[in-house]
Amino acid sequence: MPSDNETGARLRHRVHRLTSTPSHKFPIGVRVIQRFGAPTGLDSFRVTRHLPDDGAGLQYRMKRDRDGQERVAVESALERVARDEDLF
Repeated sequence: MPSDNETGARLRHRVHRLTSTPSHKFPIGVRVIQRFGAPTGLDSFRVTRHLPDDGAGLQYRMKRDRDGQERVAVESALERVARDEDLF
């Protein structure tokens, strides 16, 4: 019969294997539009920084080229801009 120390070590090892660091979907510098949240019309934003998960999902700091407005959005609210739409 395994000791409590051996059982605890196995559980810690198993938990360590199951947890992985999520990675951001959009790289820094890519243009995105915000699908949900505060309305932006068809304005696109450029990703300027990756932020950690705040409990709602991975976050991004973004900046609009048109007027320099900056905002933070969760990954699930963003969509990558297609190349031909990159004129906004």
